[in-house]
Amino acid sequence: MSVTVRVPATIANLGPGFDCLGLAIAWHNRVTLAPAGTTTIAVTGPGEDRIPRNDNNLVLRSVRAWEAAVGAAPGEWAIDIDNDAPYGRGFGSSAAAIVGGLVAARAAIGGDANVLALAGEIEGHLDNVSAALLGGITVSGYAPGDAIRIEPPSRIVPLVCVAAGRLSTKEARASLPAQVPFGDAVANASRAALLVAVLTADDPARLLAATEERLHQPPRFRIAPETGALVAALRSEGIAAFLSGAGPSVAALVAADEAGDIRALAERAAPEGWDVRIVPFEANGAAEAAP
Repeated sequence: MSVTVRVPATIANLGPGFDCLGLAIAWHNRVTLAPAGTTTIAVTGPGEDRIPRNDNNLVLRSVRAWEAAVGAAPGEWAIDIDNDAPYGRGFGSSAAAIVGGLVAARAAIGGDANVLALAGEIEGHLDNVSAALLGGITVSGYAPGDAIRIEPPSRIVPLVCVAAGRLSTKEARASLPAQVPFGDAVANASRAALLVAVLTADDPARLLAATEERLHQPPRFRIAPETGALVAALRSEGIAAFLSGAGPSVAALVAADEAGDIRALAERAAPEGWDVRIVPFEANGAAEAAP
C-alpha cells in the first residue's frame, strides 16, 4: 500500500523560545512510502541536489525507527520526497522529513508507538517536530513527547524573509556559548512566557516586546551578519522580527491588518536575492493526503 503524507514547514524558537516554541506555516512537503523490491529514494524540489539517497536520509532513518519501535522487520521501500518549502534556510526541513517518515511508516506498517517522542529522539529537540506533527503553535518541554498545541491567533500572521543562501543547523549550534549570563537567561524565560500569553490572547500590540532575545541570536548573527542586520532593521521599525529557526532566514509575527505594509517595508530592507512573503499559519499537522 502506498501512503502519502503532507507535512507543514515550521518556524522554531520565535525569538526567545529556544528549542521550546514552534509554529507551523502553510508551506508543505510530501513524503510517499510504498513497499518495493529494493529501497530507493527520489527527491524533487528544494534540496534535491543535497538530500542523501542512502541510509543517512532522514525519511528512511525515521521509517527504520518506526520499524524498530513497533518490532517490525526492516522492509524495502520506495520513498518519494516532494519538497515545496525552502531547504536549509531555517524552516524545519529536517523536521518535515522526520515527521513525514514516521507518520507514513505508521500508516503503512501499523503498530503503536509515540510519534512525537521518536521524532524528538531523531531531531534532538521538539520545537520543529512538534509543530510539524501537531500544527498550529506548539510549546515543548524536554521530556519525550512533551508538547502542547495552541490554536493559531486570527489577528497575527507570520512574515518570512527567505535567505538567498543556506546555513547548516550544525554550524549554527556550534556558534552557541557553553554558558550564558544569569540575567540573560531570566530575560529570555520571561519573554518566552510573555510570547505564549500574547499569542494565546491574540494581542499583536505586544509582539515586539515578547520577541526580544539575548541567548542564541547574537552569536548566530556573528556568523550570519546579513541576517542580524535585517532583524535589527525590522525591529527598529517596530516589527517583531527574529531568526527563523537556526537561520539564516528571518521571520516575524505581524498584525494581520498591517501585513501588506509590513511586507513592503521588509522587501525594501531585505538583502538582494531574499524572498519576502506572508505565509499563513497552518492549523493542521502532518496527515495522510492524496498522492
